Amino acid sequence: MAGSSFIKTVKGARRGISFSKKIKHSLFGAICLLLALLLGSALLVWWQERNFAGSYFDALWSVMFTLIGQGEFAASPRTFWGRLIVFLLSVFGVAVFGVVFAEVLQRLINSKIKTMIGEMMGINTCKYEGHVIICGWNGRGPYLVRELKATDRQVALIAKERPEDLDSEVFFVQGNPSERDTLIRGGILKAQGAIILGDPNFGADDSHSILTALAIEDLSPNVYTVMELHNPDNERYARYARVDDILYSDSLIADITAMCTHNEGISAFIRDVLSAADNGYSFASFDVSYDYEGRTIGEMFEYCKSEGAFPVAVITPPDSMNAKKVPVSEWNSEVNPPADKKIELPMKVVCFVQDSFSDKK
Repeated sequence: MAGSSFIKTVKGARRGISFSKKIKHSLFGAICLLLALLLGSALLVWWQERNFAGSYFDALWSVMFTLIGQGEFAASPRTFWGRLIVFLLSVFGVAVFGVVFAEVLQRLINSKIKTMIGEMMGINTCKYEGHVIICGWNGRGPYLVRELKATDRQVALIAKERPEDLDSEVFFVQGNPSERDTLIRGGILKAQGAIILGDPNFGADDSHSILTALAIEDLSPNVYTVMELHNPDNERYARYARVDDILYSDSLIADITAMCTHNEGISAFIRDVLSAADNGYSFASFDVSYDYEGRTIGEMFEYCKSEGAFPVAVITPPDSMNAKKVPVSEWNSEVNPPADKKIELPMKVVCFVQDSFSDKK
């Protein structure tokens, strides 16, 4: 019985697909027609079959089951009007139900396909908030994504082509990251940070990276921007673009490699403290609270230790009166500062922390 009812519903859906073409796939109209047929049929059943005995909703329940060929009323209507209602529901009711079922299913499938294709092609708009946007892609991209995900950051990537090894949780936007429309699709207006990588698809020099930084600054100046540069001579141009932090990837790798050659075993330590994805320890910087203004660095370091962090350095602006005008990347760092030195804000403290450490400052 259940199998025949299912076949009947499927056949009704097929008739509904054909019928829906005649009403130009008007989903709203089909729903209204189906409701009118059900409500009107329920009224006639309540009147003719039951002489207003029971409730209208009981009659409506019987009519709804009649639509799928189930129920006592569908099997043995007693009056002419009852038989007519069963006939109409079996033919037109099932057909209209097929219209609604087919149209809703088609819209859901089309929407899902559209979303999937959009994600694959990178034409959708990122809806993240407080995320990090990677602009450009190179061999360091997968490691960068791994580190960002380890800190529970949502990540979006803007690149010319979708990388084959891109993590499935990264929102991909296809395009040129130096263009305003592409950055907006990447969610730059609601992003927390942007990382500009040197992308060989846009040339071997730093010019494209600097153009991307200018576009980000124009659209969202509050986004914290980190740029990867190859040529130190281009730093002044990056500063014109108001980039917050600059890294020379080539020279940094060379420095670490040279250090490892005359410090046996130190590479394991460096991997640990530079990665947040290995459940070990890593560097982190925190703003020193206003409560410590005028107090000693020793007191502040003791508090950090009590919270599970191991302080090693402080970072201060070259001129505390104009700290807001100087990028943090140009502040002065002081490793193992004197414990009796007075704190003058603004100041940041650099600590070794476990990768699961939460900000308690």
